[in-house]
Amino acid sequence: MKILVIRLSSIGDVVLTTPVLRCLKKMLPDCELHLITKRICSELIVGNPNLDRLIVYDGSEEQVDALKWEGYDCVVDLHNNHHSRRLRRAIGTRTFVYRKENLGKFMLVLFKWDIMSGRNVVDRYFDAVSPLGVSNDGKGLELPDFNQTIKHLGIQAFKQLPYVVIACGAQHETKRIPPEKIAMLANKSGVDVVLVGDDGDRKRMESVNLNANVRNLCGKTTLQQSAALIAGAMAVVTPDSAMMHVAAAYKKKVIAVWGCTSPRFGFWAYGTEHIDFTANGLRCWPCRRMGTERCPKGHFKCMMQHDYERMLECLNA
Repeated sequence: MKILVIRLSSIGDVVLTTPVLRCLKKMLPDCELHLITKRICSELIVGNPNLDRLIVYDGSEEQVDALKWEGYDCVVDLHNNHHSRRLRRAIGTRTFVYRKENLGKFMLVLFKWDIMSGRNVVDRYFDAVSPLGVSNDGKGLELPDFNQTIKHLGIQAFKQLPYVVIACGAQHETKRIPPEKIAMLANKSGVDVVLVGDDGDRKRMESVNLNANVRNLCGKTTLQQSAALIAGAMAVVTPDSAMMHVAAAYKKKVIAVWGCTSPRFGFWAYGTEHIDFTANGLRCWPCRRMGTERCPKGHFKCMMQHDYERMLECLNA
């Protein structure tokens, strides 16, 4: 059996497909398993032992035509958007589709009525493949060992010491932990701290004072290098971002700091110890399904009013 799994984005969502890939290969051992995803997302899936082929999605008509001739026996669509529907229609074979809970998200955001199932998206991914006789083995997310990618960063001696990682970035501003809150957590931590993120996060963190125990590696690491740093950490502080799922894949203690979104949407840290700090009780929360570039109310209370002292206690515990 030849199977194509579609999950085009985002990085964290693709990491969440890894249990499905493993169980497809384990329970259908003779299958030839392909995954199609965007290039940025493929960086953390390279080397996945359950994949026979990793296809980088470019959206071209030539690629769609080529997929028609691959002879897939079925398509597993774990994205279910207009791009993935275009692909599965073009391939024209049996499809198994992940069902989103968009109505529930809409009701929670607009009216604060919680009709969400409360199930993690991983378990809902498995609903899509259950007709194939595939079930969850309960082993959680998985990522390759990227430790060799950080040799040139000059932190080998540091890597021998206990440290925590704080993920500074997220796709949207209203998901990001404010720099002054990151600085407080990092400066008061009882161990060394590594900050990871992109160039924009580096500039944000340069606006605050950081103690000598804090290494700001934002903008200096690739996705694989950030993953390797997380793999060696004792704990990870992260917003609702891909790094939360990377930490879960390495079974790290996760302190998740939620801004405008909610773990009720189903994207909490899966299969690992995690503590969720949310804005329960704030009337405007959650305000978006995926985040925005500014707080609609202008106060950003969902992120500013967390109990960061308690968060620090959880980090140092």
